[in-house]
Amino acid sequence: MEAQNEKYLSDWLANKITDEQLKQLVLAEDFEAYQKIKIALDGLEIKPPDTEQNFEAIRQKLADKTPTKPRVVSLWRYVSIAATVLAFFGLYHFFIAQNDVISDFGKSRVITLADNSKVSLNAKSTLSYGNLFAYQRTLQLQGEAFFEVEKGSPFTVETPLGEVLVLGTKFNVVAIGDLFEVKCYEGKVKVSHLNQSTIVTPGESVRFYKGTSENWAETTTAKPTWISGESSFKKVPMRYVITQFQNQYNVAVKYPKHIENIKFTGTFTHKDANVALQSICLPLQLKWSKNSETIILSE
Repeated sequence: MEAQNEKYLSDWLANKITDEQLKQLVLAEDFEAYQKIKIALDGLEIKPPDTEQNFEAIRQKLADKTPTKPRVVSLWRYVSIAATVLAFFGLYHFFIAQNDVISDFGKSRVITLADNSKVSLNAKSTLSYGNLFAYQRTLQLQGEAFFEVEKGSPFTVETPLGEVLVLGTKFNVVAIGDLFEVKCYEGKVKVSHLNQSTIVTPGESVRFYKGTSENWAETTTAKPTWISGESSFKKVPMRYVITQFQNQYNVAVKYPKHIENIKFTGTFTHKDANVALQSICLPLQLKWSKNSETIILSE
């Protein structure tokens, strides 16, 4: 077939067959290629025309022309790139990614960490820690949690308001809004807030609120009362007490702004909202009513 096309091309260049005849003898793409060759030859100064010599030169040029191979990218190259990407994200997840534990309204959660330390998370709280926690015992808390820390390397609880550093102990941390409170149940903890640091021992508590700080001691119990279903407060601003009530019962509470910093001492149950409201309102001689899904406190 190739030899036959060469004969057609030779006859066409020698004007032995017309353009129309050549079109009938070869493929359309071959005809277009031949036309380009003829145009190129017409631009050459040749003397005198030697058809046989010209044809031989063209034939040689066609024979020497190596077809261009399509560029083929090895499948293994794509596999290698994909493996690299997967490895990167795998390493990111293992070394950098955080684990977030979130508790819902009225729900507490207990988490056992990689070093066998235990964290009891109060309602509407968030605990975050890395995958390498067993080697670097640092975590982040927003809300309230009780920690039972195994002895070992330094254990640090970071909050938006300050941090708690321990080696092995039991303690409760509150970090809600602008209230930061730590109570030690066993061992010893170092509490840092802004540029202040204090050591808290069993039975002692420290609280930072609106630029103020206070320490106090009381009878030590095994665990905070909220773990057994009852929130307890000692001279805590009403704003925080109401926030805890909302976290336990998933309801909105409206109250006069001027009562938010009144100090409250007492408890409320997590099992009955009406009983809890009575426990909060009676000591302060407050009234309460319910409008749709909102509880309204008034004097």
